[in-house]
Amino acid sequence: MRKVVLMLLSGIVLLACKKQEVNIIPVPMQVVQEKGNFNINKSTRILIDTDDSVAFKVATYFQNLLKSKGLILELDKVVNFPDLKNAIYFTKKGFVDSLGVEGYMLTVNTGNITICANSGSGYFYAVQTLRQLMPMGFESANANYSRLSVPCVRIIDKPTFGWRGLNLDCCRHFMSKDFVKRYIDLLAYHKMNILHWHLTEDQGWRIEIKKYPKLTEVGAWRQLADGTEYGGYYTQDDIREIVAYAAERYVNIVPEIEMPGHSVAALASYPQLSCTGEPLKVETNWGVFKDIYCAGNEFTFTFLQDVLTEVADLFPFPYIHIGGDEAPKYRWENCPKCRARLKSQKLKNYEELQQYFISRIAKFLETKGRRIIGWDEILEGGRPHNATVQAWRGMDRVDSAVFAGAPVIVSPTSHCYFDYPVDVIDLRKVYSFNPIPDGISAQQKKLILGGECNMWTEHAPQKTVDSKLFPRMLALSEVLWSYPKVRSYDKFLERVRRHYGRLSNMGVNYGFEQSAVKVNSQLSADAKSITVSIERGQENLEIFYTVDGAEPTTKSIKYKKPFVLKESATVKAVAFLNNSRVGEVFTREFVLSKSTGKNVKLGFAPATKYMGGGLQALVDGRKGTEAYNDGIWQAVQGSDMVATVDLGKSQPISTVSVGFLQSNPSWIFIPKQVDFFTSVGGTDFTLVGTVLSPVKAEDEGLIRHDFTLNVKGINCRYVRMVACSIGNCPDWHPAAGSPSWLFADEISVY
Repeated sequence: MRKVVLMLLSGIVLLACKKQEVNIIPVPMQVVQEKGNFNINKSTRILIDTDDSVAFKVATYFQNLLKSKGLILELDKVVNFPDLKNAIYFTKKGFVDSLGVEGYMLTVNTGNITICANSGSGYFYAVQTLRQLMPMGFESANANYSRLSVPCVRIIDKPTFGWRGLNLDCCRHFMSKDFVKRYIDLLAYHKMNILHWHLTEDQGWRIEIKKYPKLTEVGAWRQLADGTEYGGYYTQDDIREIVAYAAERYVNIVPEIEMPGHSVAALASYPQLSCTGEPLKVETNWGVFKDIYCAGNEFTFTFLQDVLTEVADLFPFPYIHIGGDEAPKYRWENCPKCRARLKSQKLKNYEELQQYFISRIAKFLETKGRRIIGWDEILEGGRPHNATVQAWRGMDRVDSAVFAGAPVIVSPTSHCYFDYPVDVIDLRKVYSFNPIPDGISAQQKKLILGGECNMWTEHAPQKTVDSKLFPRMLALSEVLWSYPKVRSYDKFLERVRRHYGRLSNMGVNYGFEQSAVKVNSQLSADAKSITVSIERGQENLEIFYTVDGAEPTTKSIKYKKPFVLKESATVKAVAFLNNSRVGEVFTREFVLSKSTGKNVKLGFAPATKYMGGGLQALVDGRKGTEAYNDGIWQAVQGSDMVATVDLGKSQPISTVSVGFLQSNPSWIFIPKQVDFFTSVGGTDFTLVGTVLSPVKAEDEGLIRHDFTLNVKGINCRYVRMVACSIGNCPDWHPAAGSPSWLFADEISVY
């Protein structure tokens, strides 16, 4: 069914592009389209200035590109200003210095093309723009031309941010060498310049290290439930080939070698690197694990220095990512060597021990001419030595980094995690991303290097990556390259839909712009009804829905306009195209009770990432789903939850209920019990009942449970619930000792 939609969209694109148009992603800083076209033919010459070696490199790349499409052009060096009739001229003459090292000027008129830049990357990005000016079929693998028509334009362009990247996780699922090279091409085509290559994890070690062969003999493979082995790795020759391939396309590769956490594959290969020294297996589950590199063992640092020496020899870019995220301190707290290290270094806590660990690695890498990048957790014990921070847990982490004086790469879960489904982060939301937080000084803004999209692959094997990254990566490329004053989402969306034909010709199996079905709701002013509206994710879809929880079919209610719910209901909606279902069934439970829309006072500070839509989220009439990132759940880490609802007046009640979520790999646990209290005046509260959890902490899967208490016969104005956390993740848990999460929604009173 998905292919039908793609074909339909491609048909729209092709129809729109019969007239040759200027349609460039990311949109340039300045574009002026003029009348006419320049025709590239077999008599067209490619010219460069004699002393411009970087122009020669890019011109040769362009010559080979045209050759692959059937056009063989001569490439000549010239000393004086040449005859530009029927020529494509690469030159530094007339370049405006304010355009910087990645900027360029591209002029196409009826007689010639001039590409003006002062660096290889500037020339290269001009060529990528020129490619997008060519006919859509140019990107087809079997394209063959005797002539190419290019519209006349004058373009002046440069990027907003210098760091424009993709983090590609090749550990949870291994990606082939050719697939990685293909993504380097896709990055370059859209003027992105960083491949952040995630190479080591709990579930697989993917880089050959000559001194430690077990890392790939053992660590690169995990045993699946059916007994088969899954994995793979890149030889050092593979890596050299990929690095050289990227360099030709002005893409820098940042390897990520995780430490001290996310290291089970290495510990399975060399158990002496762990705190216990006990045998481990390469992880087959997703999540965070308590076994990490031992910070008290001197061999840990010898090992990592040896590994990083080989890594630095393979990757010439001056940055190496060392992870530093999600490292539970449970093993360190119970390790004599780590406790001894804490004492000998006069450190206050185990966060400072991690800062010591990472700073020691950073100082070593400086001897190799390299600097470290780490995820924002590296700030928790103080900024490690000269570290650059990659902020992922929220824009507040960007604030923390710049206040610590650290350069920052911005990639928050809210906008940049493309492993998240499109109903959580859609194309419009990515386009709204601003890497610069409000309220920072002009000097601090200079610390914002740029951003990345993150493609974690726990649930995304190689064949699914395209549909997750595209078209969302187009939005990020534009946000990071283009200037805000030239951006418009509506115009961008038009260009994206014309761009789909190019993606198809490049073999990209792109996904949806947003969920096929998107349900919105609005609670009435008197909180007695909810108005529900439904959006289509793509054109030409029909939406059918039910309000009784039944599976929708084409015989269900066809959505035409918003509808009103006057009692609790489960709404299900499905998109159809030509009587065939598109996408998944969208389900949303709505609640109308005595507490809906009433004031609620929270006795905890919700996590900024999980506000559920605001401080009134627990009584907004929407029930949280089995997805913790659905935007409805309200959450807190490391504490109990207390919430008090004011019903407005004293009245009889019969039932109180509140829902919680469990996903123990994500450290989210159902509370061990919920206590319910009532009050008439709001000062003295009486315990009216305790509901114990029937769910065990070790129960697997996504579990949603409502704690419900029968309180018939009670009159009150205030209802309070106290949810008692299980505390830290239990000893059996992979993240033992780390503070657990509570996720709550919705408080209902009847």
